[in-house]
Amino acid sequence: MGAVGGVQGAIGWWMVASGLEAGMITVASYRLATHLGLAFVILGLLAWYILQLGRSEADLMQARRGREARLFSMSTGLMHFAFLQILLGALVAGIDAGRSFTDWPLMGGQLLPPGAFALVPLWTNFFENPGLVQFLHRTAGYLLLAFAVVVWLRGRRSPHAATRAAFHAMAAMMLAQAALGVVTVLLAAHWSVAIAHQLGAVVLWVLILRARHLALYPRGGALRGAGT
Repeated sequence: MGAVGGVQGAIGWWMVASGLEAGMITVASYRLATHLGLAFVILGLLAWYILQLGRSEADLMQARRGREARLFSMSTGLMHFAFLQILLGALVAGIDAGRSFTDWPLMGGQLLPPGAFALVPLWTNFFENPGLVQFLHRTAGYLLLAFAVVVWLRGRRSPHAATRAAFHAMAAMMLAQAALGVVTVLLAAHWSVAIAHQLGAVVLWVLILRARHLALYPRGGALRGAGT
């Protein structure tokens, strides 16, 4: 953790330095995304260590024998997808793309926002074109929500009550975060709503990790259907 924290400090300076270059009035969006991404990696590691330390080693070894491999794999995929969406959100914030199109579900009255590929060279649109960056964040959000529902449907069938509760909490927060994202768009990323949306990402990230942890290390107790 100390080494990762040191790297984060270096990346923080690398990000800030981009705003000190001639002609720059803000930091580079991709550097901001890198800095935020590593911050979520650090948060994830801390959360996982806390979850591990919250139970005895003997309990974890015993629980590992009852792990739900399929559910753990699906929640791992959800974690990675959520991380990608967080990075896309950082790109949106980095170029203030949240104020570019404030209608929903369309963007500027179209499915694909006008001028989505107006910048040259083409690849810069994926980092610097507000319309395309917001479109990608929106689209990834829809797909993430759909995948979260699939994972939740699998999680709610877990025989362990604590695991089911963890996936219920994750799904509820995912829905709330999606709704908050729509409100953020409609209110042109007003600072209070935008901050709430960012804090929601933190809460959701931790809840996904908690559900994933319980899929790997289910808590003991009466199983669903036991004795029937």
